[in-house]
Amino acid sequence: MSLTVEQAKAAYAVGSVSVTAGAGTGKTHMLAERYLYHLQSGYSPLEIVAVTFTEKAAAELRSRVRQTILQQAPEQEGWIAEVEAAPISTFHALAARICREQFEAANVPADFRLLDDLEGKLWRVEQLAIALDELTPDVYANVPYSLMRVVLEAFLDDPLNAAAALNRTRTDWLPEVERCRQVALDNLLKHPTWIQARQVLDSCAGAVGDKLESTRQTAIAGISSLEQGEDVLTALTAIDKLNLQGGSQKNWSSKELLEEVKAAIKALRETVREVLKAGLITLQVTELDDQIESMQPVLQMAFEQVQAHLREAKRQQRVLDFNDLEVHALKALERPEVREYYAKRWRVFLIDEFQDTNPIQGQFLEQLTAQAILTLVGDEKQSIYGFRRADVRVFQEWRDRLQALGGEVLSLTQSFRTHQPLIHNINTLFAPVLEELHQNLDAKREAPHEGPHLEVFAVTPGDIDPKPKIEQCRSVEAQHIADVVERLLKEQVQVWDKPTRSLRAIQPGDIAVLSRTWDPLEGYGQAIESRGIPILQAGGGNLLETREAKDAVALLQFLADPSDDLALVTCLRSPFFAVSDRTLLTLSQLPAAKTWWQRLKQSNELEIKQVVETLHHLLREREAEPPTRLLQLADRLTGYTAVIANLPGCDRRLADWRGFLDVVRQLELGMADVLVVVRRLKRLINYEVSIPRPALAASNSVALMTIHAAKGLEWSVVIVPDLTRQSASSTASVRFDPDLGVSLKLEDEAGEKQKSALYIVLEQQQKQQDAAEAKRLLYVALTRARDRLILTAAEPSGNGLSILQPGLEGQFPIQPIPFDFERVTPGIAVEPSIPQIPPTMLVNSTQLGGLELPVTALTAYARCPKQFRLQYIDGHPGLKTGASNRGAEIGSLTHRALEKNISSLENLHQYQPDLPTEQVQEALDLANVFWRSPTYQPVRHGDWEYALQLSVGLITLNGSADLVGADFVLDIKTDQAQDPEDYRFQLWAYAKATQKTKAHIAFLRHDTLHTFASTDLQTIGAEVNELVHEGKSS
Repeated sequence: MSLTVEQAKAAYAVGSVSVTAGAGTGKTHMLAERYLYHLQSGYSPLEIVAVTFTEKAAAELRSRVRQTILQQAPEQEGWIAEVEAAPISTFHALAARICREQFEAANVPADFRLLDDLEGKLWRVEQLAIALDELTPDVYANVPYSLMRVVLEAFLDDPLNAAAALNRTRTDWLPEVERCRQVALDNLLKHPTWIQARQVLDSCAGAVGDKLESTRQTAIAGISSLEQGEDVLTALTAIDKLNLQGGSQKNWSSKELLEEVKAAIKALRETVREVLKAGLITLQVTELDDQIESMQPVLQMAFEQVQAHLREAKRQQRVLDFNDLEVHALKALERPEVREYYAKRWRVFLIDEFQDTNPIQGQFLEQLTAQAILTLVGDEKQSIYGFRRADVRVFQEWRDRLQALGGEVLSLTQSFRTHQPLIHNINTLFAPVLEELHQNLDAKREAPHEGPHLEVFAVTPGDIDPKPKIEQCRSVEAQHIADVVERLLKEQVQVWDKPTRSLRAIQPGDIAVLSRTWDPLEGYGQAIESRGIPILQAGGGNLLETREAKDAVALLQFLADPSDDLALVTCLRSPFFAVSDRTLLTLSQLPAAKTWWQRLKQSNELEIKQVVETLHHLLREREAEPPTRLLQLADRLTGYTAVIANLPGCDRRLADWRGFLDVVRQLELGMADVLVVVRRLKRLINYEVSIPRPALAASNSVALMTIHAAKGLEWSVVIVPDLTRQSASSTASVRFDPDLGVSLKLEDEAGEKQKSALYIVLEQQQKQQDAAEAKRLLYVALTRARDRLILTAAEPSGNGLSILQPGLEGQFPIQPIPFDFERVTPGIAVEPSIPQIPPTMLVNSTQLGGLELPVTALTAYARCPKQFRLQYIDGHPGLKTGASNRGAEIGSLTHRALEKNISSLENLHQYQPDLPTEQVQEALDLANVFWRSPTYQPVRHGDWEYALQLSVGLITLNGSADLVGADFVLDIKTDQAQDPEDYRFQLWAYAKATQKTKAHIAFLRHDTLHTFASTDLQTIGAEVNELVHEGKSS
């Protein structure tokens, strides 16, 4: 495809260039041509850095570059080869490369492992809890634990800006308080309502003594005081308390004038009340600011201590998270020799989606690109990631600086996505909404069908009595959306097929419903699916809040503690057992039962006996199996996944079940004990950690997703619903700004949250940014459409509709959706079709390549490859016997006592309050054997619970060593039997991963210490290699 004139100017610019690329204007095509231009100018692919914001975008750009070279310079085989190794990647990948290459300057381990997003969340929750426990009591005397945790979580999300904010003082933010107060007053005096009311009240008067005339004079006095800046609070309070009662028509020249004066006073009063509610115009420094100022040194000290703990834990475990990459790459680039190295190595930079850059990334690029040729590509109108700290001002500042240094500033305005009539509609709609930010786009393609191409609908209840609730109106809105989708498909509306560049009949996969949040999408999907139309809700929301995750959590909680009544009843009502409420009521009335588990065991009903048998089976297995296996066994015994596979939304449900199993597998981290995993799950839930639900594969279905998830995608028909839903108000307890400081929202004596002056200033800043981003979010949503746009709302005005109102007015009438109570009931979802019987499974040889396993898996393979396959490949735990979890419980508590150095029975009992005292005492006695027996004196000092990972060929082994000392690793056993050879692979893996020369096993019940010396470990290592080779070739 040839370049447009605009694209050619950008692609072939001699020096640095900034390009504003509107939606669908072919920026990736232009970037590929720009890349080729640099190659033809003499630069190697290894000297050109291309930065994107997602791995998918990086892969697409690399593919486009490769394709462009093959088409236009096929003889340049060297270019094609080097492009595969060229730095075309995300910001994080580029930062990771610098950290690995400059590990000393970056102060990171040379062999660090990058935690993925989920791993990073799980790791931080665990380590933050430990770090908080290590803070001294006097810290919590100043800042309560719950507040400290929330504050430190926020700081750790943005550590560099948090550190800068903590160094700010009152002298930094006090001028901003005064400025905000003055701006609020100026805005009030320029408000159209204020000006109009002043004109009315100045231009007339009633008879002396008339009550309304007295009110008018009070209003005029208040207006005068405010305009002179005198006693602002008193004047505002006077206007706020204006009384509209009274006023006689005979004291005014006409009834119309009296009503006009009343209306003016009322409008004035309401405007002042809104201003007072915002709090800026009366902003004053209070005792709350003093209190927070006194807490700041404590917060700073706690933050530094927690950061130190996290740094040390990461150093020991050789891991980094995504935030660390930016921080440490910046640290490396502080050194002149590092900057000079990269200035010589990387001479050209192409940076895509620059509007989504955050200030820290801006600093990172500033250090890296000072001497390079730059190509910046972005679009302020599509900056929608403020919640990820993206700041559109970074792009604007870089563009202005680039222009000042002689670079070109260009725009791409021809849309290759949307047809001309629809692009004209979008221009018309957003010109008054975006104002100076707006950029008109053009298009050449003709419309595939008759208009209207942009329609707006809103539910209008009218005078219906009783007035319907908003949720009922949203149900009617959902039914209207389903009507629209059904009609488009039935009428086989023609749409543009991009791959074939021709017209064809619309299909479900050509339609998308894009909402600001995930919350309303389930209702729309249910309404559409009830018409027999397939839907795809690709993801969204927190996996831990799904029904499937809650069912699984409840089962694990019961297995960890059978006296947990709430967990057990949740399991009974879930698809695991589907016990009816009637049966539960009967069980609740059984006498002489303290717990529900006792009630179940007393029941004589056959249904309940089967439940008890299943739960007994799972409790027996708990001693030997990790939680993931227990969940898989529960599924096999109860048919859980078979049940949810026959419920509406089965694909989504099954994906959530599998996703939760993956989370549990990561939580095990070598400590495959249900007690440990349940504790970690509770911590994730209590910390409100959001884990994304797994995505579903695309299909020919109506897509339901958020606007953020739709960024970069396009459909023939886009429906943007729920435009009048109120945005969730912020509940942030802490706000901070690197230039102003830190402030908190604290409770007063009555338990009410109070805001300091600085907090209000920072909150107002955020509100202004959110309001601007809300406009851009709507722009992104509407520009996803190729052929047709449909906007809907559950009310005639408010929020998104109000934002768009300047563009809608006089151009796009809001069409009413009649309210009908009969359409409130959601449609009955179509049941999934009966699945085909799967073909016979062909069991191949067990192969070890490409697996991620616990260290204990090697022992299982050595014993029996077939059992290994069943357990670790196919997920079948098998059938074992055993009547008690006593050994595992005592072993777990013994490890806890050793790790935490607990010597008190009372303190240890807190970790397992439902365990009999004698068992807790037994665990404490075993721990004391370790501390007191001279047998273990040489191996008592080191790092406890040391998480590790080891690669053996294509296998990745995960585990956690009990203790890692200077030259040894130690594993502690509370087994009744003493068989060190049974654990040789496990100890070899610990020693290999930690590079230690000795590995010990402490058998506490026997007061013995078995040692695998260096020569023993070498022998075991050879055995492992042979074992792995055998597994790969079998």
